[in-house]
Amino acid sequence: MFEEILERVQYYKELGLNPLSLATGCAVKIDLIKVVYPALRKMRDRLRNLGLNIAPREDADIFRRTSEGVEIHRRIYRLGREADVDPEDIARVRPDRAITVVQCYQRYVDEPEGFIELLLPVYERIAESNVPISLGKGHSISTPFEDDQFALFDFLKLRGEKEDGYSAANNDTMHIIDPTYEPGDYVQVSGALSNTLNDLFVLGFHENIRIAPVLNAPKEELLDQMWRHAEEFARRLGAELIEVPQPERGRLLMGATVIADMDRHPPTFYDKARKGMKLVATRPFGELSPINVYLAMVIDDTIIPELEEAGIPVSEVERLKEDALKRISTPNINVAKVIYKFLPEDGADPSQHIIAATDVTGPGIYVVRELAESLNSSIKLWDIPVLYPKVSEYAAGNYVIPNATAGTNGAFILVVPDEIVEDVVRELEHAGEDPKVFGEITDVGRVEVSAPPKLRKYVADRKILGQFVIREEAHA
Repeated sequence: MFEEILERVQYYKELGLNPLSLATGCAVKIDLIKVVYPALRKMRDRLRNLGLNIAPREDADIFRRTSEGVEIHRRIYRLGREADVDPEDIARVRPDRAITVVQCYQRYVDEPEGFIELLLPVYERIAESNVPISLGKGHSISTPFEDDQFALFDFLKLRGEKEDGYSAANNDTMHIIDPTYEPGDYVQVSGALSNTLNDLFVLGFHENIRIAPVLNAPKEELLDQMWRHAEEFARRLGAELIEVPQPERGRLLMGATVIADMDRHPPTFYDKARKGMKLVATRPFGELSPINVYLAMVIDDTIIPELEEAGIPVSEVERLKEDALKRISTPNINVAKVIYKFLPEDGADPSQHIIAATDVTGPGIYVVRELAESLNSSIKLWDIPVLYPKVSEYAAGNYVIPNATAGTNGAFILVVPDEIVEDVVRELEHAGEDPKVFGEITDVGRVEVSAPPKLRKYVADRKILGQFVIREEAHA
C-alpha cells in the first residue's frame, strides 16, 4: 500500500540519502537538555574571558534597530581541531553580533564534552580577532554523515545610529520536513523557512523581513529547485531574499538566517510576572506525531493492526499527516500581527500587555519549564492541548517520538495578564487560530511547573517529565 512512498525512498537513495533515517523537522536538533545547555554553561565563562558573550537564551537575538540596517557577513568553518577560522578576516569585518548554526556528526554529540570539543576551537580562533562579539543565537543540529560537519557564522554588523524600536535575528535549519514528499517539493522549503521565522513571529516581529537562506542538496538541479521555492516563499511573504555563501558540502539541508524589525517592545518583561496571569496557547501543538507515526508504518507495516486496535486507521494517520504538513508549511505571520497589537510602545508601561511569549517547537511542552525559569514563577497547567491526541499518545507510548508535544513551525505560548485574556483570545480567533487558555501563574519567586497526569500520555522522555510536578488528580 506504500508503493508510491517506496518509489520516493528509492529516489532519495539515488541522492545518497536514506529518508527513513533522517530526523524530520525539529527532531534533528541536538538534545538541548542533555547536551547543548550543559555545554554552554561549561563554556560560558571561558568564552567571556576570550571576549565573546553568549546572550541569554531567547527565541531570537534581539537588539536595538539602527538607521542603516544590518549587514550579514557569512563565514563557514570546519569544526574541532581542523577549525579554519581567519581572525584577520573577522578583524576587518568587525561584526557586532553573530548568529550561528553548527551541524555535528551525531556520534560526537551524545554528551556535552563531545559538543564542546567540536565547538571550542572555533570560538578560540574567532577570539584571536580581538573583536568583542555577542553570540546572540545558536542553533545546533546533528547529521548521520561525518563529512557533513560545519559551523556557519552569520556575523552581523550594525550600520548607522541606534533608533527607536528593535531588530531580531534567528537561524533554524533542518534536513527534511516530510520524507514521503520529494525533497524538492515547495512544502519542504516553505516549512523550513516558516519554522525559522517562527522565532521572530512569536515576539511580534513581522516588518522588513530579510531571509538569508541556508540551502544544500547533493544535486545541482535539486538545489536550483529549492532556491526557486525560497524565492517564491519570500515573494508571497513580501520579504527580501539575500544571497549569501552556502555550505556547498554534504547532503540535504534547508533553513535560513532571518531578520525583522518592530517599533514596539518585544514581550520580554520577565520581571512583570504576577500571580493569576494566564498561559494562552495560540493553538494546540505536536505537529511531528502523525508524520513520525506514518513513517513508522512505512518502515514496519506490522504496527498497522496496533494502530487500528487503538482506533487509528491508516487513512486517519495519513489525513492527520497532511494536516500537520499544511500547518508546518504555513507561516504564522497573522499570529505575529496579533501579538504586535498587545505589545507596548517602547518605554510604556507593559503591565497590560503580553509580558512573555515562546515558540512550542523542538522542545514541545518543556518550553513551559523554561518560561517558569525566565519568569521566576510557579506555573500550574490545567491541560496539555495537543493537536492529535490519539496519535500523539500512540507515538509517545511506543517511543515513536518520545516527546509527542514537539513540533515544527509550532504554536506559541503567551503569558497574558488576566484583564486582557479575552481580548487576546478573540483576536487570535479572528486570525483563524484555535487558542487555548491552559494554565496560570500561581506564585512568583519559586520556580515550579505542575501538570495534570495526562502529560505522561504525550511525553515518554523521563528527563523532560522530571522537570514537572505531576499532580495525582487532573484538576487538583
